[in-house]
Amino acid sequence: MQITKIIEGVTGSVRSAAAAVSQRLGNTLAGFKDEHPNGKRARRIAVVALAAAVLTGSGATAAWALAGEDEPAAPQVAAAQEPEESTEAEETTEEAVEEAAAEEEATSEEAAEAEEAEEAPEPAKEPAGPVVLDSGTAGLDSEQLANAVTIIETGKELGFEERGWAVALATAMQEAKMYNAASEAVPESFEYTDSSVTYSDHDSVGIFQQRTSMGWGSVEELMDVSTSASKFYNTLAKVSGWEGMSIAQAAQAVQISAYPDHYAQWEDEAWTIIEAYESA
Repeated sequence: MQITKIIEGVTGSVRSAAAAVSQRLGNTLAGFKDEHPNGKRARRIAVVALAAAVLTGSGATAAWALAGEDEPAAPQVAAAQEPEESTEAEETTEEAVEEAAAEEEATSEEAAEAEEAEEAPEPAKEPAGPVVLDSGTAGLDSEQLANAVTIIETGKELGFEERGWAVALATAMQEAKMYNAASEAVPESFEYTDSSVTYSDHDSVGIFQQRTSMGWGSVEELMDVSTSASKFYNTLAKVSGWEGMSIAQAAQAVQISAYPDHYAQWEDEAWTIIEAYESA
């Protein structure tokens, strides 16, 4: 029973289409017979075509062809779907073009950045750390040389060049032999230095033996090598034409010493220290 129903369901539509075509074909051939003597032959051809269509499962198509009906729905659906496929293809093409453009732009930017990096000058190399001069340079020990480096670097920060450094170094050698010396006359000065070297010349303290009573600053300021050097350089800058003076004359213009000629003896040592610093 079930097999019979399935067969009837599958073939029912074909039989219905065949019956409809057969009826219309009969009407058409009746007129065709009157016009053509060979009408019997034409009818046979039509019947054979119908039978072939039914046997191949294309009865509906044969019915459409012989009955002169409109185009079947299936081709219409396929035709309707073609624009959608075309739109999808266009969208895919547009996306591919956009992706290619984005990749090209990114590549151009990377190339420009690489070119700029190649053209950029290398920054000047700064010392990896505090400059340390070899012990024995200019006949000085490590404590003296550390103070000398501080004097030079303080001058650099204030905008002074080598000649200014030489004036300051020669002065420090004459005044305190490049030691940050405390004074027994100023007990407070011992609080700000680790040096074992001391002097007792009135209230003069520190590496430039500056005096608090002469307005150079507080004991704490004068016992700091960098601060003491800054005070020396700032006073030197106020001396008109110091750049054209000898090292001893420039030093004396700042210190106003009772022994102005004594600064000259340290000029060679000053330049030796400067050369070692710049080579370090």
